[in-house]
Amino acid sequence: MGRKRATADFQVIAGAEGNRYRFYCGLSGALMCTTGPCRGDTPEEELLLAWETEGRQHFNECRSCGRYVSNAMYNVEVWECVGCAPYEAEAKFCKSCGAKLDDPGRICPRCGRLLKYPGRENVYDGCGKSEI
Repeated sequence: MGRKRATADFQVIAGAEGNRYRFYCGLSGALMCTTGPCRGDTPEEELLLAWETEGRQHFNECRSCGRYVSNAMYNVEVWECVGCAPYEAEAKFCKSCGAKLDDPGRICPRCGRLLKYPGRENVYDGCGKSEI
């Protein structure tokens, strides 16, 4: 599991009415949101206020690496960014041990890890996987 990030990548824009924040996709770098002016007692409090009130709604959090990414960079089939779970028809290498796969199956012949993502037949519900 990746480290937990407090917010998406951001840039502070100083202003007389308060700081504004630009939040960016952690994978593509695309600008996703620019907030209105915010004021907080500390810079950290101000950032979290901007994030929770205006920024967070524009992002998906990868459950593997913790990055906040746009919808285009999010593999909804497995709740991970496409950097951790790329869309692919057949795996060519095991993402766990790196073994080259001559005959891609569902399980790596070297380390025994799952090669294919579960897809729509299994949906993560926060407590475990359940069939649809």
